[in-house]
Amino acid sequence: MLKLYVIMKSLANDERGATIVEYGVALTIVTAIAVATLTALGGDVNGQFTAAEGLM
Repeated sequence: MLKLYVIMKSLANDERGATIVEYGVALTIVTAIAVATLTALGGDVNGQFTAAEGLM
């Protein structure tokens, strides 16, 4: 019974899984910000290329 308690206690103290989840959340937030920024700038960039095409 003591061996099972020691194993369960070591699993409870292991924080590697939490770190992976934190990195996943951070990556998701950064990706969402990048997509939102590129979507917002997409129309402006398209307009600039269209204007440059018209000048050629």
